[in-house]
Amino acid sequence: MVTLSEFHAEVIEALCELGGCSEADAHALAEEKYSDIEYGHKYRLSSTIIAGSILGINDCCIPKQPIKR
Repeated sequence: MVTLSEFHAEVIEALCELGGCSEADAHALAEEKYSDIEYGHKYRLSSTIIAGSILGINDCCIPKQPIKR
C-alpha cells in the first residue's frame, strides 16, 4: 500500500494531467482538499478518482463516444 504522501503526489500528478493545471496550482488545490485525499487514501480509491472529484469531473457524465448531431 502506498503511503499518504505518495498518494498525495499521485493526486497532484493526476490534477496536472486531468485539469491541465500547473504543478503549483495542483499543489494549491490538493492542499485545499487535503481531507478528500486522506479519505481516498484511507479507502484505497484511485488517485485519478480523487483528482476528478477535486476538479468536479464526473466520469459517468462524460460520454465515451461523441454525441452525433
